[in-house]
Amino acid sequence: MTDAAAPARTARPSLLLSGIVAVVLGLAALVWPERSLLVVGVLFGVFLILSGALRLVTALRTPLPTVLRVFVAVLGALVLAAGVLTLVVPFDGLEVLAYVIGIAWIADGVAGLFGGMPDAELVPRGLAVASCAVAILGGIAILLLPGIAIASFLLLGAVLLLITGVLLVLVWVLMRRRAR
Repeated sequence: MTDAAAPARTARPSLLLSGIVAVVLGLAALVWPERSLLVVGVLFGVFLILSGALRLVTALRTPLPTVLRVFVAVLGALVLAAGVLTLVVPFDGLEVLAYVIGIAWIADGVAGLFGGMPDAELVPRGLAVASCAVAILGGIAILLLPGIAIASFLLLGAVLLLITGVLLVLVWVLMRRRAR
């Protein structure tokens, strides 16, 4: 084999492993939806903790007017608290988790709109506003239709994982053939 085939040899095992893991996770999400959603809830809880902490740091380090700094800090603290609540309290129903996530997502978007975007001067303003608006709209959608949001998220995620996994395995097969 030539030196050009070296990247293909090193990429093959990780592609195959990634594809298999994606297929297994997609199937698991379809077979055990409640457990899959609990895992997603935990991961989202971690995201909320990190996002809330980032808002707090931004409120402390960004030269904003005092009122905005306090506002961003309070919303950051609420987002962080929602993340901790998501991780600590074992909810009996996923709808409660959806409400917590919806409220936290709205708070995070509002905090970003009112000056809580880290490194805001480096990001195009329109993109930052769009990001915050999507978070707010996503939170509202979850609050209005928590059951549909949960079911849709699970189904879409599972299908996308399956498709991604199959495509990665296909890429692995094609790379293997080409390397021969």
